[in-house]
Amino acid sequence: VKLRVLHELTEMIVRTIEGQALDLGWVRDGRFDISVDDYLDMATHKTAFYSGATPLAAGAIIGGGSDEQIEALRAFGLHTGLAFQIQDDLLNLIGTKEAANKDFRTDITEGKRTLVAVHALSDERYHDEIEAILSSGTEDPAQLARAVEIFQETGSIDYAHAYALDLTAKAKAAIEDVSLDPHARELFLSMADFFVERLN
Repeated sequence: VKLRVLHELTEMIVRTIEGQALDLGWVRDGRFDISVDDYLDMATHKTAFYSGATPLAAGAIIGGGSDEQIEALRAFGLHTGLAFQIQDDLLNLIGTKEAANKDFRTDITEGKRTLVAVHALSDERYHDEIEAILSSGTEDPAQLARAVEIFQETGSIDYAHAYALDLTAKAKAAIEDVSLDPHARELFLSMADFFVERLN
C-alpha cells in the first residue's frame, strides 16, 4: 500500500510540474498558438491531478478500495479538478466583489492562456487585440474590462462555463455505477456542484 501511494504521489508531482511549466512557458515564450486541447492538457496536469485525482485515488488505496473504486474516484477527481480550475479562471474575470478584492483579473495582466482566452483567440476578429492586451502586462482597469468584453462577445465565457458543467456531469457519471458509502457518494456529488457554483 505504501509503495502504491508513493507511486501515485510521485506521478502527481511530475504531472503538476509539467503542467505548471507549460502554463508559465507559454507566457514566457509569447505563445499564442495554443489550442483548447493544449489548454485542457496543461490544466489537467497542473491542477486536476493534485487537487482531485491523486488524493482520491490515494485515499481509496489506503482505504482498501477495489480497482474499480480507485479508478472511478480518480476519474471523478480528474473531471472535478479540471472544472474547478476553469471556474477559478472565470471567477478571476467576472467574480463577485469578494473575488474582485483578491487578484481580480490578474490572469489578463499575467497573460495567462486560460480556456476563455484560448477560445477567444480562435476568433479572427479579435485575435490581434486579445494578443496585444495579454502581451502588455496591463493593470489598466479599462483595458482589463475591454478584454472581458471581448471574452463575452466571442462567447468564450459561456463556452468555458458550459465546459465546466459538462465536466461535472462526467464526474458524476464516473461514480454512478460504483459501490460507495451513501454518505460519501452524497458528499462527492455536492462537491462536484460546489466547484462550478462557487462565487469566490
